[in-house]
Amino acid sequence: MPDHSSPRESPGDGSPARHGLAEAPAEEVDGAASATALLGAYWEAVADYAELCTTTPEDGMRLATEAFRRGIRETRHRRTRGFGKRLPWLPLFLTSVRKTATDWHAHRHGDRLNPELRTWLTSDVAARFAAPPRDQPLALRALRDLPEADGELLWLVEVEARSTEAVARQLGYDPEYATEEIARVRAAFRERCQRAHVETLTDEECRSYAKLLDAATRAPDSPSPADLWQHLARCRSCRDAATCMYVDGEGLPGVLTGGVIGWGAHLYLARRRALAERAPGTTP
Repeated sequence: MPDHSSPRESPGDGSPARHGLAEAPAEEVDGAASATALLGAYWEAVADYAELCTTTPEDGMRLATEAFRRGIRETRHRRTRGFGKRLPWLPLFLTSVRKTATDWHAHRHGDRLNPELRTWLTSDVAARFAAPPRDQPLALRALRDLPEADGELLWLVEVEARSTEAVARQLGYDPEYATEEIARVRAAFRERCQRAHVETLTDEECRSYAKLLDAATRAPDSPSPADLWQHLARCRSCRDAATCMYVDGEGLPGVLTGGVIGWGAHLYLARRRALAERAPGTTP
């Protein structure tokens, strides 16, 4: 696939030109973030992912624009209907890209999508993202269950590689306690992963290993029974849960990105990390 990583100019259809990730959007009087503020804060990241999903930069811009409108529309609909928790803004817009690409593939613009994405969209893995919430990827469910500010902090630090202090300041946390704050949020994410995993277990063998799995991922340097690892080797569900619950290693960014956006997660993560290394106030 061509590399479209160079900055674009404004496409002339009302979409902004690409810049760096801006400050978090301010709130309007009714508590809803304005569309303009959301574009300013998240357009560049959304356009990055949309570009990976398509065959040309122009189609990437079209996909990103449609996905942005869709994300705002669906969020305001949820607020009007009084629905429950939602994803933080940036993961929400990235999942909107995937949903919009699914519509393109099914109805009209499939030829504009990356061929590898088109193949993925027909797979069992992709079907999990369209399943009822309890059957969706564990990381997606856990991130949605966090308070929005906590989820935003986790995503911006772990996936977008922004400095903990900068993100804490942006989201209204005390920067002096930024390291403790992200540690608290990681622990909260892990707790929700563990709880969601246990709540959806139906296999008796998996249930029998639930406490051992919790202990092994909580203290990974401690010895664990050999039969636990044998179980993980043959059980994808528990293996996925172990990856999500072990949040102190280097795997959390991949777990979050893969669990939330699905296809292209490692490409998106690599691109965002490369951008972060060139920007001030970020962690390489």
